[in-house]
Amino acid sequence: MVAYRFCRPDDMPLICRAVNECYDVHFPGQPRLTVDALRSEIQEESVWVSNAMVAREGEEPIGVMMGTKRPEEVLIHRVGVRRDYQRRGHGRHLLTSLSQKLAVLGPPRLIAEIPADRADLLEFFEASGYRREISYTDFLREQGSPQNIPEGLVFPITLQEVRDSGLLKVPPGVAWERTLKTLEGRGSGLEGWGIGSPEQLEAFVLGRRANPPETAFDISGWGCRDPGRSTLFLGLLAKFVEGRTSGPLRLPRMSEEEVAAIDLASLAFRPSRTYYRVGAQATPA
Repeated sequence: MVAYRFCRPDDMPLICRAVNECYDVHFPGQPRLTVDALRSEIQEESVWVSNAMVAREGEEPIGVMMGTKRPEEVLIHRVGVRRDYQRRGHGRHLLTSLSQKLAVLGPPRLIAEIPADRADLLEFFEASGYRREISYTDFLREQGSPQNIPEGLVFPITLQEVRDSGLLKVPPGVAWERTLKTLEGRGSGLEGWGIGSPEQLEAFVLGRRANPPETAFDISGWGCRDPGRSTLFLGLLAKFVEGRTSGPLRLPRMSEEEVAAIDLASLAFRPSRTYYRVGAQATPA
């Protein structure tokens, strides 16, 4: 008989085992989730252990669901069922249980970000009451030939320095990993560089190397004070970052508003993968 239980802080090893056995099997090539990696997700992405549920038959995990927690909404961070237990309603039960809990404790809004090429996942969430809201797109810039950047033009910069400059502008509706809260959670884990004038910071880029097996450098945020010089300054920063990495540059999960603000084609970024954000309201039992 399958039993379901929301988790406690001391269940982190169980959550990791459940993710590795019930979720990662549907996404081949993922590195195994460890307790240390889970702690990083808690810090960076607001993963909430008490919003995680594991389904077990005996001592064997057969399903897992992980949610975050921020004041405005909860992101379904992972949900997966072991292959030999699929199509029995376990995944639906995991989502329903969290919905019922949040209807009492809040926040009452749930979202998920789903790859557009995974029709099975979209169908699963829509059958659970989620509705498509907006889309996000990954943009890739393949590494070109090395180019020299004038010495001293680009300098290291921190997230706090960008915030203090007034250049960090995060529009509403961005993907979870591009929110200000996520950037703050990643903090010192972000690499940053800027271009400045004698008076102020003129342009910046913040990012980090993607987790294996990905090889890209993910740009979490960038911007330019003068829109008329965005192509010039952001192009220089892109070339500078390319000189420090061995893979492509990626702008992950860009919102439509972010895309409209910059001429990405002129910066040699091309659309890659698309995602849908779906949302639902928590429903009491």
